[in-house]
Amino acid sequence: MEDIRKLIVHKNTTIKDTMKKIDEGGLGIAFVVDEEKKLVGVVTDGDIRRAILKGVNIEKKPIKDIMNKNPVVVKHELTNEDRRYLLSRDEVRKKIPLGGALKIPVLDDEGKVKGITFLTGEKREMDRYRPVRLKRAVRSILIVGGAGYLGSVLCRKLLDRDYKVRVLDSLMYGDEGIKDLYKNDNFEFIKGDIRDIQTVMDSIKGVDAVIHLAAIVGDPASTINPEETIEINYLGTKMLAEVCKYNQINRFIFASTCSVYGSSHDPDEFLNEDSPPNPVSLYAEMKLKSEEGLMDLIDENFSPTIFRMATLYGLSPRMRFDLVINLLTAKATIDKKITIFGGEQWRPFLHVEDAAEAYIRCLEAPIDKIRGEIFNVGSNEQNYTIDEIGKMIKKIIPEAQIIREEKNKDRRNYKVSFDKIEKILGFKPKYGVEDGIKQIYASIKEGKFKNYTDPKYSNYKYLQEKLNALE
Repeated sequence: MEDIRKLIVHKNTTIKDTMKKIDEGGLGIAFVVDEEKKLVGVVTDGDIRRAILKGVNIEKKPIKDIMNKNPVVVKHELTNEDRRYLLSRDEVRKKIPLGGALKIPVLDDEGKVKGITFLTGEKREMDRYRPVRLKRAVRSILIVGGAGYLGSVLCRKLLDRDYKVRVLDSLMYGDEGIKDLYKNDNFEFIKGDIRDIQTVMDSIKGVDAVIHLAAIVGDPASTINPEETIEINYLGTKMLAEVCKYNQINRFIFASTCSVYGSSHDPDEFLNEDSPPNPVSLYAEMKLKSEEGLMDLIDENFSPTIFRMATLYGLSPRMRFDLVINLLTAKATIDKKITIFGGEQWRPFLHVEDAAEAYIRCLEAPIDKIRGEIFNVGSNEQNYTIDEIGKMIKKIIPEAQIIREEKNKDRRNYKVSFDKIEKILGFKPKYGVEDGIKQIYASIKEGKFKNYTDPKYSNYKYLQEKLNALE
């Protein structure tokens, strides 16, 4: 009964407070009862979002105004005979969500809720209410910027876990990362710009969570058109978050960057989520400004989570060779050179596969664990100087020569602590830097990448080439 109580609300509870209860309950549904605690209706998160689109005032209106007053109910756990009977009824079968389950309250003789059971069109059923099912309250996910380096990896991992994935992407860098997913029944693609509010409104319909990866990524790329960087990386983020908040899409994960720490005053100090930011680029400044904007939107329902990402590396369907480990490995493999600018700068690193797993951990965590939280995403063991990265690559590719340059030295220099994400979400990376180097080295040797200097592998080169073509 303790678990079931998480799903029960009084009929006079406001719609907004009911949505909070639904989020905390984790099954996307609430059972509505009267003063005698008898069931009078059920309501889903989808019912509430449809009411919002109709202009219903969710802060004042009671949930009884929009609940389903004639839900399917049972008096005991479903037998196979019960299932066959329910599935024979069109009005019941039509209520079963595609790829999901109809959640049915189990009532006692007085009409009070004593449990919950699940009905799908499949033979396999999970009849008992268990905390593990909280993980699958989120079934449909919008990934904004899902065709990119991280997004294309994350899409595949979510699809492998039987999530429904919708991607909103302008395809600034093309669709190579996702084009083989178009025929997947659980995948949907919307081509559009995050700055277009109608596109955003269309994209969020029917989703349970939003992962926001879209941005002009990287310090060099963000300087090509600073005005566009501000529009996409900050104003677009703010608008997307406001649309999600209004529509009660309360799981919102924002991809920020450890670059907000910028240049540390003490490079030997490990910076955590409470350390003061010190951005040294437009890219990092807009990420930090977006973080601040998201925090201003937090209320008792809207629960944005901020991920400050370590520098990524590794193979991706939308490959990038403008990331330091990927680039240096490619140069070592093909050019037999490892060019290091400076070298003493500290930087945290994370394999792109592990980064995608971190987002899934967050999606599947109870909402009270991630509500309004900032997490550094990486691992303490993968804080390295650029010089150490060069030596690791040379160890694997000994014929490569290390060349050091002091010009164009990157001002970013910081070590980062990742204790919080390990403690709260249990996140520990599977891959190390040497794994990533070996993967990239093998892929180049196998001929998978003919020319690592091709602009399509570099955000900066690609955008600069497009700009030059317009001039």
